[in-house]
Amino acid sequence: MCLLLFPLLMNAQENKLPQSSELISQLIEAYNKFDYDKCRQLLNIAFQSIDRYPAEERKTIYQYAAFIAFENGNTTLAENHFWQALEIDPTFSPDPVTTSPKLLVLFQKTKIAFLQELNTRLQRVQLKAPRKAVAWRSILFPGWEQWHRGYKTRGAVLASAGIISLSGLVYSVYQTRHKKADYRNATSPDKITTYYETYNRSYQRQFYFGYALVASWLFSQLDLQIWSQPRTVVRAGLLKHDHSPLITLEWHF
Repeated sequence: MCLLLFPLLMNAQENKLPQSSELISQLIEAYNKFDYDKCRQLLNIAFQSIDRYPAEERKTIYQYAAFIAFENGNTTLAENHFWQALEIDPTFSPDPVTTSPKLLVLFQKTKIAFLQELNTRLQRVQLKAPRKAVAWRSILFPGWEQWHRGYKTRGAVLASAGIISLSGLVYSVYQTRHKKADYRNATSPDKITTYYETYNRSYQRQFYFGYALVASWLFSQLDLQIWSQPRTVVRAGLLKHDHSPLITLEWHF
């Protein structure tokens, strides 16, 4: 029974939490009225479920958390909150009109340290992307690897060319065998001439389709090396800890 009631109690508690936009409005209003006790209460509520807020609102929460920490005389905590806001948006900056000069000085100090540390770590870290796997899709069929890498139109065109060439080759080989049998079984001179001409056309056609298939395959390989390179995105983030910031790296292929 307790296990059944626990999710309901949790949902009820979450429903009691104010909406993010409402909480942000109350936080700004309380700060402008110098009601720092209410600000701390609202910040405690916000930090209980900070991940559910959009990035812009998380940035505002960290900004006012830094303001309150500074008012309490805790500049280290204020710097940490500013750092978190910069982690969300490195271009973030408080409004110079409504922010006190002392807070702006502290923020600029934090931002300079943030950017310097980010630049230093990025210079030290050797960005070694994972080794490229063999493009086995391109070996199996032209256009498949292009499609996989996100070049949909190019992949579809090359795959269509490959399918048409392969289908024509299979059909031509099949027709050549039948035409050859008809030619060998012919007895009258007229039929021999007719069957030979049709057999010869089918025989030549299979080479045309074979050449087309090889050409589309070779062009697919060339395209992968020159134009359809893997779309690699490297993301770097900076997280501040007690001793030193850490770089977080992500590779997306």
